[in-house]
Amino acid sequence: MKLSTNIIANLIGRIWIAGLGMIMVPLYIKFLGIESYGLVGFYGTLIGSLSILDLGLSITLNRELTKAIVEKRDATDIRSLVLTVECIYWLIGLVAAAVIILLAPVIATHWLHAQKIDTGVVTHAVMLMGLVVAFQWPISLYNGGLTGLERQVTDNIIMVTMTTIRSAGVILILWFVSPTINAFFIWQAVTSFLYVFSMRVGLWYYLPKSAVIAKFSRQYLIQIWKFAAGVTGIGVVSFFLTQIDKIVLSKMLPLSDFAYYTLAFTIANCFAMFVVPINIAVFPRLTAFVTAGDKAGLTIEYHRGCRIVASIIFPVGLVLIVFAKEVLLLWVKDPVTVAHSSLLVQIVVAGAVLNSLMVMPFFLMLAYGQTKFTIYQNTIASIILVPLLFWWVHLYGSIGGALVWFSVNVGYILFSIPLIHAGWMKGGLITWYIKDTLIPLLPPLITVSFLKIMLYNYMPHFKMNIISLMFLSLLVLTSALIFMPECRALIKEVMGKFKKQSV
Repeated sequence: MKLSTNIIANLIGRIWIAGLGMIMVPLYIKFLGIESYGLVGFYGTLIGSLSILDLGLSITLNRELTKAIVEKRDATDIRSLVLTVECIYWLIGLVAAAVIILLAPVIATHWLHAQKIDTGVVTHAVMLMGLVVAFQWPISLYNGGLTGLERQVTDNIIMVTMTTIRSAGVILILWFVSPTINAFFIWQAVTSFLYVFSMRVGLWYYLPKSAVIAKFSRQYLIQIWKFAAGVTGIGVVSFFLTQIDKIVLSKMLPLSDFAYYTLAFTIANCFAMFVVPINIAVFPRLTAFVTAGDKAGLTIEYHRGCRIVASIIFPVGLVLIVFAKEVLLLWVKDPVTVAHSSLLVQIVVAGAVLNSLMVMPFFLMLAYGQTKFTIYQNTIASIILVPLLFWWVHLYGSIGGALVWFSVNVGYILFSIPLIHAGWMKGGLITWYIKDTLIPLLPPLITVSFLKIMLYNYMPHFKMNIISLMFLSLLVLTSALIFMPECRALIKEVMGKFKKQSV
């Protein structure tokens, strides 16, 4: 399947899901209240923290299925590999869920600081989080499998359908049945079960067919353990850089303040809507080029992917940073929330932009099967920055946590990028900094700065609405895309597909 088809499918899926998520947040706050929304944020932190238990299996399955197809391995071996990894993954998820349920009273009374919600309600909510984890956990494994098979259209159809059912259903329940946090998590558990069942059916349907029944085998674990262990190491050290801030803040701050921090990261997470579709479409191709030993093809595909990512995330990030207050007010319609969240959003989004630039180099290393660099990188960053987290949160509260996140990503751009290119893309460093990053940055930066100055000086009383925000964003995005040949080619290919379908 063509790269453009996968990117289109992934973009549609992520935009739909991110759009639903952005719509849902103000409704959650309206029906549940800001403190209960803090519990929703804690659940997100919990899921993120448990990612270290993935043991690298989802990415490993992605890579192994891509290699298996390129190398034309036996169908029975492929199916047995999937079954083996699947059994391990489900076992981990069930154990994690059981631990959460057992520790729920301790978490509710000694970790979370609810001021208006009864402790018993918080305890039940945490127990329900454990139930959701049991079903939600394996979804990432099946997602990795479908991506490795380049069945990303199917992956996105299931994802969009189930996310829509989950989002629409929970609002109906909160509106007409029970506006409580426990009702919220009960519905999450039900839809997570349906979601994971659908994903499993989809993956097994597209696996190569075999008359021999797949069997669990330790041999396959031995075959993949080295790469999986490396990815696990990355996950463990990355955990301290991506989740420790949220864990610390959930302990040190009231749930309401933690909710504002969660709100800022909810906006920053919209970058995944644009970056993930490109990365998961490109990664199997990078792996295929590495497997085939095609250095020239790898170089072209890598830099093309970097430029497409930069051309999309810079316009989005700059609009969110420059117009943070206006976007927040349009979104949550609450001046108090805007006052508590706008600076957080600007800092967190700036860090998210830099982090998005690192994802393609990260997948380049994974395509080579290299994991040690990221482990060393994040270990050094943790030693330096984790102590700063406690210090800055103590001094500046949630702003301190956001500054740590931003500082981590500045370090990546300044120190990690040169080392990555020296090791796995020699001769590409200047190209990355200039053609892949600086050139895509300048057009949207100039455009958004011009628009801000014009509005500030000549229309000081202008009140932004949805239409004007969309028009402004489109101008900034267009200024970026028209200067990038890769983006123009992708758009031309997309338009060609639609033209053929219409005929």
